Amino acid sequence: MTPKENAEKLVTEFFKSNIGYGPREREIAKKNALIAVEFARQEFKDHCISEFEIEGSPNDHFDIIKQEINKL
Repeated sequence: MTPKENAEKLVTEFFKSNIGYGPREREIAKKNALIAVEFARQEFKDHCISEFEIEGSPNDHFDIIKQEINKL
């Protein structure tokens, strides 16, 4: 999946979990999706990089997803 597709999927999933479907609920869904991306970034950093000795930084990918979420 592209970062844009990931962003859309995350926001859609959080949006569907809301009681209402207005602009306020969409903003809440975006904020929750951004929190989820930060959580995934930290988990990846804490566990995957050290466990598998991965070189490089996943931050670019997570940053792009966050940018796509903010564009929605």
